[in-house]
Amino acid sequence: MDFYKAAIFDIDDTLYPEMMFVRSGFRVVAEYLGREFSEDSDFIFSRMLEILKSDGRGKVFDNILYEIGKLSCENVLTLLYLYRNHKPDIQLYDDVVPVIKKLRNSGVKTAVITDGMTSVQQNKVNALKIQPLFDVIIYTDSLGANYWKPSHVPFQIALNILGLSSSSGCVYVGDNPTKDFIGAEACGIQGIQIVRDDENLINPEIAPVKSNGHRVIIRSLTEYFR
Repeated sequence: MDFYKAAIFDIDDTLYPEMMFVRSGFRVVAEYLGREFSEDSDFIFSRMLEILKSDGRGKVFDNILYEIGKLSCENVLTLLYLYRNHKPDIQLYDDVVPVIKKLRNSGVKTAVITDGMTSVQQNKVNALKIQPLFDVIIYTDSLGANYWKPSHVPFQIALNILGLSSSSGCVYVGDNPTKDFIGAEACGIQGIQIVRDDENLINPEIAPVKSNGHRVIIRSLTEYFR
């Protein structure tokens, strides 16, 4: 792997399945609703997954509260707070640790660039125990909303912190072609789209896209990092 200088990664649906986080958060919310309003928490959990599949993630809490007759602004915010601040029960894809350890043992610098609320993403990092695997983890939200992907700024910051004066030999692995690669490729970083085999209820529009002539499409990290 001598030809790599740095490998940068997204988190959600790249290092672990985001549906794990969603299910973990829904379970916490369902248990709260069960306690607070004497509802069947297992039914609530299953119903939230059904709403997610049919209506999308933005409607889940409003709809479930409406269905049990408890819809209010305060209750919606309570569920959002519980969801965003819970300690998630999530696990890495099997290929992540072996590949990243192999990269680091070969002298390749490693980094993460992730969107989303900083506190939420930090909870994911802590749950996955991945901090030791990376030289730097950049939470774009800490830079401000204008610097979420597809901004090129977090990618340039990553190069700066890694001590790289050039993007030559650098790759970025992410899953979402609508935002993940624009900033990376603007900095000259090779984009690699990973399309895992999981059902994606969070971003169902994400699918393999025809290569732009530069971007690589893979289904596992071991497929690219041999």
